[in-house]
Amino acid sequence: MGKCEFRLITIADVSAMADLLIYRQNFESKVFPFLKNSCLNVKYITDMFEQLFVNSKAIGIGAFVNDELVGYIMGEIKIDTSRGRHVWVPYEGIAIRMDQSSELIRNLYTKVSVVWLEQGCFSHYTLIPLGNQVYYEAFQRLSFFIQQVHGVMNLEDYKPFENASDAEIRFANKMDSEIMGNMSSIIFSYQNSAPTFEPALPEVVMNIKAGYKRTVEDNDATILIAVKDMKELGFQAYWPITSDLMAPDDGVELSIAGTYYSHMRSGVGKKLMNEGYRIMKEKGYNNMIADWRITNLTSSTFWPKCGFKPVAYRMVRCIDSNLAWANFNNPSIKS
Repeated sequence: MGKCEFRLITIADVSAMADLLIYRQNFESKVFPFLKNSCLNVKYITDMFEQLFVNSKAIGIGAFVNDELVGYIMGEIKIDTSRGRHVWVPYEGIAIRMDQSSELIRNLYTKVSVVWLEQGCFSHYTLIPLGNQVYYEAFQRLSFFIQQVHGVMNLEDYKPFENASDAEIRFANKMDSEIMGNMSSIIFSYQNSAPTFEPALPEVVMNIKAGYKRTVEDNDATILIAVKDMKELGFQAYWPITSDLMAPDDGVELSIAGTYYSHMRSGVGKKLMNEGYRIMKEKGYNNMIADWRITNLTSSTFWPKCGFKPVAYRMVRCIDSNLAWANFNNPSIKS
């Protein structure tokens, strides 16, 4: 095999990228069968890549051997309040040919990270598939850390909890806007405390509260509220999903859920999960997706107990921005 040439990928490389991604996903589907879904086809993947190039600022590097693409990493340049200016590598943003090793991934990142830094992006977020450990191992050895877990549960595998709470579970209605607003702080309060330490920016907290209050107006949402002695104890909220390369065709998302701290370990979450499972099964869903912060001890222990299995990790690397001037091109060092 010839020596790898690394160069920027363009829309002209979409066909070769699609081939690599399809090979990757076929391997992933041996571990996670639901990934062999309606989106795993050339047209869907080609259209997805073309839209990334046309509609966003996507920058990637490909590895070529004898002018044939054998691997790529591509990320979108983004900016928002919480993450600032950063690179987001989507689930589809990385693939290597099956005969290549994790070292190719590390070399691809070495090349593309320089270009991302030139764009002012010192925080790098990437969604890593878990069906083939080569990706996870490579990013571990690039000093990325796990931030978020994306899990899927086949409802056939769910085993209802025993010793659940005797709380009543009811459907939320449009009169529950304030109740949902009050419960909007449950998840973020856990994220804000040890050991997650996620900053609770006042503007973000208020936006989340407003969003929770609006959920009761969403006809697509199924919101369950646990009540006992006329007091709300916790909730779960479900939405139907559109399948993609990371999500099943027949899936529903458990998007947000929480129990007030004062009612933790009383079986409220178990009761909500038992009822949520029953209702979603009756609606005809076969799979349920959810994601959680790995450092949130409550969620990262409870959701796997429910039966959610990790299918992807969001991994992050934050590079010291002092590197912009503290490098060997600095005149002080040169002199």
